[in-house]
Amino acid sequence: MRKTGIAFVIVAWGILLWTALGAPLAAQSHPHMDSFAQPWPVALGTILPAVGIVLTAVPLRRRERWSFWTLLLTFAALLVGRFLSDPRCMVVLDPHQHGCHTFMIAIVLGIIGVIMAR
Repeated sequence: MRKTGIAFVIVAWGILLWTALGAPLAAQSHPHMDSFAQPWPVALGTILPAVGIVLTAVPLRRRERWSFWTLLLTFAALLVGRFLSDPRCMVVLDPHQHGCHTFMIAIVLGIIGVIMAR
């Protein structure tokens, strides 16, 4: 169950990395996403998942207690930050509206994975 949790967390970071790197391409066909395709959000969205993967692969795998809280707080901070900056996330519970479903799936998967890996 622990290895599955670690795999969930790495997949969650991979999804977040994929969405950050894909933002410039998505902004070409969706102009309203232009704010996410600027260099600073893309750089931050790329570096944070890379650090998260390292935090998951090394300290969480070794069961270091601080990594559990660090990863949990990181996912919570990402969730709060995205909710405050992206109004599309408020419609995520409605499957008929376009929102930040991929982001929310990654966050939920990451939190569940961190709890399973504890």
